[in-house]
Amino acid sequence: MNHRTCKIGVLLLAVAYLAFAPAANASSPAYSPATPILNQIVPRGIQQGTTKVLKFHGERLSNAKEIFFYDDGFEVKKLEQVSPKLIKVTIAVSADCRLGEHVAQVRTTAGVSDFRNFYVGALPEIDEAEPNSSFDVPQKIEFDRTVNGVITAEDIDWFQINAKVGQRISVEIEAIRLGVMFDPWIEIRDGEGNLLARSDDSPLTKQDGNFSIHAPADGVYNIMVRETSWGGNDQCRYRLHVGDFPRPAVAYPAGGKLGQSKEVLFLGDPAGPQKQTIQLPETIGFRSGVFYQDDRGVCPSPLPFMLSELESYEEVEPNDSFPEQEALSLPCAIDGRLAAGDRFDFHKFSAKKGETWIINCHARRVGSPLDAAINVYLAKNKRHLGGNDDAGGKPDPQFRFKAPENGDYFVRVRDHQNRSGDDYVYRLEIKKPQPALSVGIKRNDRYSQRRQQIAIHQGNRFAALVDIRRSDFGGDVNLITESLPAGVSMESRPLPTTMNFMPVVFSASEDAPIDGALLKILGQPVEENKTVESSFSMFADFALGTPNNRLYFGCSVDRTAVAVLEPAPFRLEMVPPSTPLLREGATKIKIKVHREEGFEKEILLNFPFRPPGVAAKYQVKVGKGKSEFDYPINANAKSALGKWPIYVIGRADLGGNMWVSTKLQDIEIAEARVKIQMALASLNQGESAELSCSVEQLVPFEGEATAELIGLPPHMSSNSPQTFDATTETLTFKVETTDKTPTGKHSPQIRVSIPHQGGTMIATAGRGQFRINKARAKVVSK
Repeated sequence: MNHRTCKIGVLLLAVAYLAFAPAANASSPAYSPATPILNQIVPRGIQQGTTKVLKFHGERLSNAKEIFFYDDGFEVKKLEQVSPKLIKVTIAVSADCRLGEHVAQVRTTAGVSDFRNFYVGALPEIDEAEPNSSFDVPQKIEFDRTVNGVITAEDIDWFQINAKVGQRISVEIEAIRLGVMFDPWIEIRDGEGNLLARSDDSPLTKQDGNFSIHAPADGVYNIMVRETSWGGNDQCRYRLHVGDFPRPAVAYPAGGKLGQSKEVLFLGDPAGPQKQTIQLPETIGFRSGVFYQDDRGVCPSPLPFMLSELESYEEVEPNDSFPEQEALSLPCAIDGRLAAGDRFDFHKFSAKKGETWIINCHARRVGSPLDAAINVYLAKNKRHLGGNDDAGGKPDPQFRFKAPENGDYFVRVRDHQNRSGDDYVYRLEIKKPQPALSVGIKRNDRYSQRRQQIAIHQGNRFAALVDIRRSDFGGDVNLITESLPAGVSMESRPLPTTMNFMPVVFSASEDAPIDGALLKILGQPVEENKTVESSFSMFADFALGTPNNRLYFGCSVDRTAVAVLEPAPFRLEMVPPSTPLLREGATKIKIKVHREEGFEKEILLNFPFRPPGVAAKYQVKVGKGKSEFDYPINANAKSALGKWPIYVIGRADLGGNMWVSTKLQDIEIAEARVKIQMALASLNQGESAELSCSVEQLVPFEGEATAELIGLPPHMSSNSPQTFDATTETLTFKVETTDKTPTGKHSPQIRVSIPHQGGTMIATAGRGQFRINKARAKVVSK
């Protein structure tokens, strides 16, 4: 990795933050600063069963009222406002709180911050203490400690422990997993400086390393932490776990059936393979995994473990080449490993003609070093039916196939580079396609969670685009949600099968309590008696680096924050057009701004959702003190017909962005009423001509319409507009030129204005073409 990786990653995040964090305006009215921003939680973790003060650093954190946690096990004992950029939160963590990554965000009276991660560990926590930048001057620490530290530019941190011969020394670092582009390097040396182990990356902890060894002798051992390419800065924080806790690399089998007890073999610890029977949960958690524990402690981070309702089978050896074995019945899961010396694993199963099956191979996803590839064969003649290496840009494969006949089949598993080892475990899950909906809040930009939280001012509205991804399902979808905070309602329209995102507007009554909650928004088929699995997930990019802003680490949550805020000083009202928007037509949507007395700030309006084929300027400005704006939109010739929901969201800068939206309104996209075609014509400068047009009536209309030529060249006039009605078949435009009219080809538009229920529909009905030639030379008589 380039030595600038850490600095570049932090710089990119800083640029993104600045882009969406306007400076405070000292002349703002006395409203709470809007849209809080949470940058980081320090220290980056806390021990189970303890109480600790965590500092929440950010912007506009004034009037903080609540910390949202996405898991159980946390109690806020005290919330202290230090400054608009810092709050101190005293948090008690239960003794049984889940180990590993957790998520928190701040709710203020004026908004909800981004969510950020922090970690819960099992060991007592200490801070790194300088000077410790030399092998000869390390920081002495005790066994079984978690060190909270930071690596600045070209910094090295050394720590020293005492160990007995044969004692296990396990080391694991959390660095890039803390959400900053910090690629760590760790190593351990004996008292003489001899290197015993080192780690940069690992299949289990990705860019964060780990190792576990037995001490070869009594004595001191020095552990070193640095950035891989000798970079660093004051944001490159880490949590270093040092102790004699177990640190297996992978679990085998790597999954099991919900609710069952399972004997699991833990591999990769220097103590050798260890078996342990674990009770599997009844339901799948959002962050599932297993922790191996022995009499010396528990591993700091979980081993991925795939939970499902499938019957699970372990591989039957020998199976390295089309084995004679009993075929398994589908659906099922098969656990195996390419042990040292193995090149292939074959598994036999039965399928019926016409059945479609999806084979998912979990390898890297369960911390295995296996770069898996799968292939499927018809058993009776070994005919190859297809296979896959990587799926969806990820290193684990997936293959979907339709059985060509009744009979037995083989699935073959191999490593892409023909490697093998006892820890090369995998889990095959073979099941029929299941209809599913994945719901989330559509991103507004890559570098922040801007407007992905639902923050509604009292007596006002807030809108978001809800993103829905279908899997093996087609059909319209309704959005549903769990119970909303008191006084809050949600308005949406059915999502057409052709769309994967739609607008949703949340409203808060004037007397809605200033409060908040975490909730899921789910999808439900409009068609009755149709069952689809639905889930909610929202992902944020945390650590981006070279090349090309590659994502190194991110974080998912399974709910979104909804909060009622203090009143805003303005409201938005949309007055939808009284007539349909015709294909190749244009209209204006009136936006009214209802301002509180004394609030004169400019407001920026956004038109985030446009029906297919409809275009609008993304952002426009309502000037200071203005109360109305006509927002122009237009539709192309292939715009989607029918009624579509639209909204406008607006923001004002009150030392930070304050957002409100209009309610959902319907706009109708309709077919063009007429099509007008102009005959080709040619005339000279200084001449006049009649341009003949044929009128094709497409949709009947009542009343008298007009047609006019738009886009005539300079120094050319016409008798447009011309009137016509639903019976008109031809129109004639008379045009005149001068000696200054530009020569060449010209293509004016023919714009029509058609009456409709007291309003007017405007559209382009055709385009003409004519040529202007140079004026004829005057004949001079002798």
